[in-house]
Amino acid sequence: MFISLQSKTKTMIVKRIQEGIYKIKDSKGTWIAMGGFATMNGKWTAYDSCTREDCKTINNWAIEFDTFKQLKEFAKNN
Repeated sequence: MFISLQSKTKTMIVKRIQEGIYKIKDSKGTWIAMGGFATMNGKWTAYDSCTREDCKTINNWAIEFDTFKQLKEFAKNN
């Protein structure tokens, strides 16, 4: 499934890898979002990675969100 979120300045393409794991491509590059059932606490975080297997503590964004929508808004604004 592909979702494209577009605004005047930014485009975000979201591809579902599996439940709770998404690959996002935006103006700053490619990153992985994980949350919901894919994590222990259900919180959403992002990783500077192109694959799920490369998601590590050293490349996460060090911030968690309650929803995927909040994470995407943070990514668009930073």
